[in-house]
Amino acid sequence: MVVWNIGPFFVSRTQGKEESTTDYTIIDHILKDYRAKGYYPSAVCQVFNGTDTLYGQAVGEAEPETWFDLASVSKIICTAMVLSAMEEGRLAPEDPVLTHLPVDGPGPVTRQRLASVTVEQLMTHTSGIVPWYPFYADGRDFYTVLEHVLSTTPVETGMAYSDLNFMLMGLIFTQVTGLTLREGLEKYIKAPLGITEMAYGPVDPALCAPSCYGNQIEQRMCAERGLSFHGWRPDGVAVRGTCNDGNAYYYWNGVSGHAGVFATAGALTQLCQFFLTTDRPMFRWAMETDICGRGLGFDRSETFPDGCGHTGFTGTSLWVSRAHGIGAVILTNKFYRLHGDPPGNSNEFRRAVHYALLGRAPPPVV
Repeated sequence: MVVWNIGPFFVSRTQGKEESTTDYTIIDHILKDYRAKGYYPSAVCQVFNGTDTLYGQAVGEAEPETWFDLASVSKIICTAMVLSAMEEGRLAPEDPVLTHLPVDGPGPVTRQRLASVTVEQLMTHTSGIVPWYPFYADGRDFYTVLEHVLSTTPVETGMAYSDLNFMLMGLIFTQVTGLTLREGLEKYIKAPLGITEMAYGPVDPALCAPSCYGNQIEQRMCAERGLSFHGWRPDGVAVRGTCNDGNAYYYWNGVSGHAGVFATAGALTQLCQFFLTTDRPMFRWAMETDICGRGLGFDRSETFPDGCGHTGFTGTSLWVSRAHGIGAVILTNKFYRLHGDPPGNSNEFRRAVHYALLGRAPPPVV
């Protein structure tokens, strides 16, 4: 049994014939404290085990059923689709990336740079590809822009988190399955798990928390690189129901492997409960792999104690700990502000929630 109340509330959890209650007051305090500090205007948090929602809280203008722009948490959605395709034998982690790209797509420099790169390296962000580039500022087809990017940037060493890795993973998924990402979401995630409140945008604005006003941050990022773009959304107008991410919105029409998915906390909880309980070897291996602090698609840093998860630029995250049989979804809209940036890194409140649920203090940030 789960009881939601806007404002402070508790959740009852039924275990067999015994019903126990857990005091989640500390999570209430964390969420409200960070909101008071200006980290986000609205948030929804859910805590769960493999079968039940243990706790839920909505602060600010959000409600439990509010949809949020997941931003890079979309990479976990893409990961789940790719892992399903791996189970079907359509590709494998050790496959060279080039074997799953169109023969006439990548240019000569791209082929040289990707010659020894595997699918696993894309998914663990150890491919050597630069973290970010505004494809929309160029506007040409993907492989032409990628050729330019790889021709003008050095090889990254170690783990370099890159949106481009998952742009490529989205393309690879379509190449090996013949499905668009929208179709893959329906076939591999929503239908088998019974999830309804998850979709690539656009989403009905009335359902969604606003994510930002225009794209001021990416405007700055482009200006810092000496790049211009004339198609920006107007400043001062709330973005609601279309994705915040510039490449996903302006270049990929809202659908990419790296960003574009919207969902409620309840929908993400359903997906995470699958991650907590599945015995499917490919999914377990993806979560347990640790290459430079990354699983296949998953982040295994200290933000996600004794488990794994992922964050999103808009202030979203999910965390699952199979070791403890628990997880949490935190959805915020931290960039919904007309001026200035959040006062600190979102991982501060994520860590606070995750470690509190384990009864531990977060380790010092190095």
